[in-house]
Amino acid sequence: MAVYVAEHANGDATNSWHGKAAIADYMEDDKPVIPGLVYKAASVDKLVTICIDCFDENGDVVDKSPFPRVFFLMHKWFLTSEELAVRFLDLYKTCPAVLCKSSCTHRIDDADCKRHQYRCRICQTVRYWISHFPVHFDLDKSLASVMWNLQKHIQEDGCTKLKNMVDISNVPSYDWIRHISVRNSSIRRNRKVSLVFNHLEPNELADHLTFLEYKIFRRLTFSDFKSYASYTQLKDNPKLERSIALFNGLSQWIQCMVLSRTTPKQRAEVVTKFVDVARRLRQLQNFNTLMAVVGGLTHSALARLGKTNGYLSSDIQKTLSEMTELLSSGGNFCNYRKALQEGKGFKIPILGVHLKDLITIHTAFPDRLESDMINFRKMSQLSMTIEELTQLHNATPPIEANMDLVNMLKASLDLHYTEDEIYELSIAREPRTSTSSPPTPTKPGVFADWASGVNTPPDTETINKHVHAMVEAVFKNYDHDRDGFISQEEFEAIAGNFPFMDSFCVLDADKDGMISKSEMKTYFIRANYHALRSSFKHDFHEHTYFKPTFCVHCTGLLWGLIKQGVKCKTCGINSHKHCKDLVVMECRSKSTSCTHGQSNGSVDGIPAKDVTLDTKRKMSIRQKKTHVNQQATQTEGSENQDENKKEQRHGNAIAEVEDEDDIENYGESYEEEVDLKERLVRTEQARDLLSTENERLQKQLRAAEEKINTLQNHISTIRQHTITFILEQMDTLHLQKDSEV
Repeated sequence: MAVYVAEHANGDATNSWHGKAAIADYMEDDKPVIPGLVYKAASVDKLVTICIDCFDENGDVVDKSPFPRVFFLMHKWFLTSEELAVRFLDLYKTCPAVLCKSSCTHRIDDADCKRHQYRCRICQTVRYWISHFPVHFDLDKSLASVMWNLQKHIQEDGCTKLKNMVDISNVPSYDWIRHISVRNSSIRRNRKVSLVFNHLEPNELADHLTFLEYKIFRRLTFSDFKSYASYTQLKDNPKLERSIALFNGLSQWIQCMVLSRTTPKQRAEVVTKFVDVARRLRQLQNFNTLMAVVGGLTHSALARLGKTNGYLSSDIQKTLSEMTELLSSGGNFCNYRKALQEGKGFKIPILGVHLKDLITIHTAFPDRLESDMINFRKMSQLSMTIEELTQLHNATPPIEANMDLVNMLKASLDLHYTEDEIYELSIAREPRTSTSSPPTPTKPGVFADWASGVNTPPDTETINKHVHAMVEAVFKNYDHDRDGFISQEEFEAIAGNFPFMDSFCVLDADKDGMISKSEMKTYFIRANYHALRSSFKHDFHEHTYFKPTFCVHCTGLLWGLIKQGVKCKTCGINSHKHCKDLVVMECRSKSTSCTHGQSNGSVDGIPAKDVTLDTKRKMSIRQKKTHVNQQATQTEGSENQDENKKEQRHGNAIAEVEDEDDIENYGESYEEEVDLKERLVRTEQARDLLSTENERLQKQLRAAEEKINTLQNHISTIRQHTITFILEQMDTLHLQKDSEV
């Protein structure tokens, strides 16, 4: 290692015209991290001087040195862009005449003027900065102000050529980085694809996941990476948090899509589809999304499904194993790093791996060394990682995206679950058969630690925006008659994209047989706050059915005379006794109930305006039970004690059967009466609307008939005038012929 002072850094006096004391201002590196970067540390002024010396008067980089690129990429680590621009401005203004010969006139057209040559190199350095890092000048208004000031001083010297070099008026806009909601119009495409998961090809799904990852990844800036490396947390870093949330959301969505299928064979088909998605992601070199997909497929919630894995082909299992090995953390992700280095063109690195690299380098080495010199060796190491992460700013993905499908995926990935909830669902699908199944979920080997800590649901504004865009996309592609409603058949096609989505009747809030935009938006916004809440636990109890009833799990008929099955006291679903532990359906009574003020009175503590049909039925059942008990008490007091005991046992047995029968019939008749009344009201409203519409159409018909009669009269008049005119013309012709004869 060599230590140098300012006067001896170069062969001339370039570095000594500030009159500073001779102090060590840089150190050379015996083993440079990047070939050509021989500086281990240097003062800020020395780094600026070295950068200027890397250019000649024509703007060419001397010996193709990597120093300018590393310096401009990493300068924000130790000073702001405005401060760096001010240093260039000061150097331009204070460049002394001592550099030239005493006979030099310092004219701009004098090729031998050393001062003018040095100012040319300053402007060439700034031009390199503008052309290679234009994002700095568009996003930093204070930097732009300094650049305008530099142009002003160059203009005063009368050198238009140098003034044009530092012109930033043509710098492209980077608002899409500053504001997440701003799209880059150059990448918007819209080609026809299916929005239904079951019909969506794996390659299409992989392409659109890559497009979604690309849009979020390319908005990450140097400041985001520096903030995370410095504080190792996501506070006040929304863009980085959003990227990590997409990673976790995709992994959880894959697990839920697999577990939403009821049979092992169906689950294996979904796993196979996502393995094909992983293959396409590997071809696209989208390693970040690939890690999320493989991480979801190898999570303990899916890895423990022995029956499901039994349906996977050997080729699928081999591919999944190869992908897991590629993304394994063994050897500090050596397999992944090798694949990334060998890849050419468009590629998306694994964000978590490189963020950990930044943290490791930042904590291992100080920013400054002795004499307050900048540790440029550390900057060189950091630059290799940050350059890999920021290369997407000017890249274009080799895919064409359909924005409707992108919006659908956004809404799907916004649904928030916890690992415990997903693992509980896995247990419900395939209960434990041995002690080998872990009691709690475990993370797969491909997951980085950085992703596990981010499991926060999206904010309200983001949810509303994604749901709005998704609903618009659904109606654009599936509302064929453009009446603003989705039918049940169309709904069944799109429901497969959302695991554990409720049935059509739940979304159809007004029970008109169609789903409107507002109904769909309301449901998805609510689902984001209640997804998989209350788990899948039901309060089952034995129940006697008096009409044909079917099991929600196996769809089989509940056979028997009494106590044919079990019924959930909370949500009311029915099941065989042997199927109750296999039921996978959320108990939704708590998530669908509403709490309101009791301004209009209440019944049993429930507001009168919110008494639902199920609530009314339960209240009537309680009243019926009270009435039966009162009758039994009166009968008991009127008879002897011995006979009363016998009759009471007999009477209670009869009363229980009659009670269940009467209550069931009473509840059914009450439901029928209420339902009939509601249907009558809707029928009357429809009749009134039809009557009004009929009157309007009759008026239009009468007006049309009057117009037709008027037109017919006009046609008759015109016909008569035409015939008369023709006859007159014929008579005139005959008279002319007679005259000629």
